[in-house]
Amino acid sequence: MKIALFSETYLPQINGVATHIKTLKEGLETLGHRVLVVTADPKAAGHYVEHGILHCPATELKDLYGYGMAASYSPERMRFIKEFSPDIAHVHTEFGIGSTGLETARELRIPLIYTLHTMWDEYLHYIASPTLFPAVRRLVYAYIRYFAKQADAIIGPSEKVQKFLDTCGAGRKVNMIANAVEFDRFSPEQADRTVTARLRCVYGLSPDNLVICFCGRLAREKSVDVLIDYFAVCQRADERIRLMIIGDGPELAELKSRVRLLGLTDAVIFTGAVPHDSVREVYACCDLYATASRSEVNSISMLEAMAMGLPVLYIKDEANAGQVTDGVNGYIFRNAEELCAAVFHYRDRSEAEKQQLRSSTRLSVCCANQINMAGHVEAVYISQIKRKAAIRKEIGKGGGSDGNA
Repeated sequence: MKIALFSETYLPQINGVATHIKTLKEGLETLGHRVLVVTADPKAAGHYVEHGILHCPATELKDLYGYGMAASYSPERMRFIKEFSPDIAHVHTEFGIGSTGLETARELRIPLIYTLHTMWDEYLHYIASPTLFPAVRRLVYAYIRYFAKQADAIIGPSEKVQKFLDTCGAGRKVNMIANAVEFDRFSPEQADRTVTARLRCVYGLSPDNLVICFCGRLAREKSVDVLIDYFAVCQRADERIRLMIIGDGPELAELKSRVRLLGLTDAVIFTGAVPHDSVREVYACCDLYATASRSEVNSISMLEAMAMGLPVLYIKDEANAGQVTDGVNGYIFRNAEELCAAVFHYRDRSEAEKQQLRSSTRLSVCCANQINMAGHVEAVYISQIKRKAAIRKEIGKGGGSDGNA
């Protein structure tokens, strides 16, 4: 099968969607399929294909995760896509490149698959002032509803996607397929101990420090400010606790200022952006992973930390219930007091009990590997190809045109 994946973002950009597409591409190729990634590239002067990637000229959106915004249609782009002749168009973002995916499915009369990765109503602050949020939210819902209705099948990594589409009024059922983690690579045994030891020196960590980390874009929707505020309460009770914030983003300066005002300069470590190939060794410096964000769908950074055996401190999010289970792969908290109680509960456990929790945390994501995810996605592709073929056959019997079927 030949599969075209459409996304505004791809490597070397550092974000969950880019990592997901890389993992899906590799999984599908392992299953024997050919994959073309169609992506926006602000550095590309013209369209070109290299290593299975169709680079499309684009304008960089610096405030929106570094995404590139490409034109919705380009004859040259379509020429490259038609030369590849995909059997499936799989769209992962909803902007210019996503619209190219819609047009590809229409022109080639192939199934359109849509994976919704982002709860866009959590990102309104990028495009409008608060006074305009109600009107802009309605426009976002209308656009996502339109996009979803064009798709032959929709995929989402958690129940939150179904709830979001229901809110948009899309009236579509979502195929739940969790995000994958490179389980074998993100393994405590695979981490380079020499690099980890050097990093602990660089970050000023001593053996008695208990290190909590967060990894992601430092933006408003990630609620890193809330995590810092809650951490401050824990740190006042135990000065050995450290918070490591892995990543970069528009809120970095403000977060550093917040840390200074709280008197936490020596307790909070900002690593800056870390290449995806290097984050494993950073996780190996840590004891726990924490997130206070309710904008996440199925955080790949969190899954990678879990594969490294880091139990997760997870803010209660009813829409994402089940991703973390108290005492199995982490702890649920609702406020600073519950976060601190969880941290101290972990701190005070015996080494054998900590090791047991680390093992069960890693075990909880062992099935979330790229081959399993690719297999589930492949099943969606096959079902839609068969459905299209059946429709064409029925139309053929009637002697009519098959339209866009």
